[in-house]
Amino acid sequence: MAKLRPLVALLLLALASVSLCQAHEMKVLASRLVLTKPGDRTTVYLSWGHALPVDDLTDSKALERYEHLTPSGKVGGLKFEGVSMQANVIELKEEGVHQMIAARKPGLYTFVFDAEGNRVFKRGPKSAVKEGTIDYGMREQQFAKALIVVGKPKTEAVKSADLPIEIVPVEGPAAWRGGQMVRFRVLCEGKLLAHEQVRATYVGFRPDTAWCFASDTDEEGIVSVRVKEPGTWVLRAERRKLAAGKDRDEYDYDILTATLTLEVRP
Repeated sequence: MAKLRPLVALLLLALASVSLCQAHEMKVLASRLVLTKPGDRTTVYLSWGHALPVDDLTDSKALERYEHLTPSGKVGGLKFEGVSMQANVIELKEEGVHQMIAARKPGLYTFVFDAEGNRVFKRGPKSAVKEGTIDYGMREQQFAKALIVVGKPKTEAVKSADLPIEIVPVEGPAAWRGGQMVRFRVLCEGKLLAHEQVRATYVGFRPDTAWCFASDTDEEGIVSVRVKEPGTWVLRAERRKLAAGKDRDEYDYDILTATLTLEVRP
């Protein structure tokens, strides 16, 4: 059995890469995720697509919220307009962990096999498909956040941002060290999300459209990630459930997706 484990891990990563190619993902990034003292500045921006750090631009019309949550719990809006990286230069005056949060509006999408047998991606519900054979439809909403540490990294755990789905480090930023196991908890609608896959990668990994880690959460919604390299890491989690009732006429799956960006120190 031990000899099979590396093969199983490779298959998980291959499946993760295939899934990644099916739909774009949103990540919140920043020019600096660790600031030495209060009053320092950083540039927060959005990444849309597959490649890290930036693949495609973000249309502001697709965003539902873009906010800055301070360590003391104050919420401030971040500017978003047009089609761009939605960059904001901000001064972080408070010591601790700041959370930069973005949410896209829910969207309906349908996968269809055309006359040649090609599987194509169409925007809209199943009821809008006039040609081809429907594979499945989905309703998806994406949430993303980045954690920016100001001042000395502490041991206190980061608070939840109360998003519909989110990834939260179990330990504080003092434990986010390269070559270590770092634990994360996945929450969905305020509840622990057990036995769901979490993927992770870092800026600089090649190919830049793939994940280098995949594992399932345990009974308590926790996954341990070996962050082998210092630098900027991105994690992804998803909750997929069957649509119910009349919603099945429009889509088959209701999907919530979360990404988390943070800096791992040497």
